[in-house]
Amino acid sequence: MKVTLKQILKLGLIANLLLVISCSNESTKSEKEDNQLTKTELNNIPEFDIKFPETEFKVEKTENRDLRLGDVVVTNWILQGKDKNGPFMYFVSHSVVSNELKSKIDKNPQSLYISLKSMLKGSAIKLGGTDFDFNPIEYKGFKGVESECKVFNGDGIIKSKVYKINNHIFMISAGGKRIDLKSVTRFINSFELK
Repeated sequence: MKVTLKQILKLGLIANLLLVISCSNESTKSEKEDNQLTKTELNNIPEFDIKFPETEFKVEKTENRDLRLGDVVVTNWILQGKDKNGPFMYFVSHSVVSNELKSKIDKNPQSLYISLKSMLKGSAIKLGGTDFDFNPIEYKGFKGVESECKVFNGDGIIKSKVYKINNHIFMISAGGKRIDLKSVTRFINSFELK
């Protein structure tokens, strides 16, 4: 079989590409090992740091399309498990600002607060959230909303923050049944843009 120089170069390029992909996958695995997310410049997501608690459980990454937001890709990093106090969850979510939300904000800037509040409530209700408390917040000049609600029939809580950062939405949540509130606060407050 005769192999041309062009074919050899193509094979070399493919081998190099596979090597780069396998190295980047190893990087992701090592980030999961110590439950610290850093340098997450993936799919045009701004780089950020957050410190998940160290547990026997690992951070899982998922991506979903949300048609309600206008076919927006939602990327989630979730640490969930169970300890002596019961189930717990630490969660970061990213999506771009939908065209619908941009239009609402352009027409009425107050709709940002209403929309962010709705996002927090919608995600917590899925987990049985009740008795919500919402407050407007800012992070480095970017507007956001924080919330706290009860879960597990009042035996647990979920605390969350959501920010609109330029054309991005970041939601940070943590909670569980009889969860250590210091751990929740540390996690939520550890979110930093690079």
